[in-house]
Amino acid sequence: MPRSNHSSRRRRGGPGPGPRASKWQRGAAQEPWSVERVLEPAPTVERSADGDWMVRHVRPANAVKTYTCPGCGRPVPPGTAHLVVWQQDSLLGARSAFEDRRHWHERCWRTRR
Repeated sequence: MPRSNHSSRRRRGGPGPGPRASKWQRGAAQEPWSVERVLEPAPTVERSADGDWMVRHVRPANAVKTYTCPGCGRPVPPGTAHLVVWQQDSLLGARSAFEDRRHWHERCWRTRR
């Protein structure tokens, strides 16, 4: 029987010709960048009697989950413009403050006490 120049084993890269994707390319394919995410306004700092707060506006197109507003206790449904708020001057650090962020109705945030 003549010798074959092709391996009988299956390629590790999966089906199709061409080189296998690197670990960085595979990670990028799983998390696509969104133009809307890049164009969102950066958080602003609001100072009040209860501390400094980072406030970011979320547009209706980017609101995809239901959250509970801490101001009124009612839901913030998907597709509703709202604010994401976290404390800037947290005693536990910036990372902890960001993890404790809350989603507020704009009116509830403006009228809070």
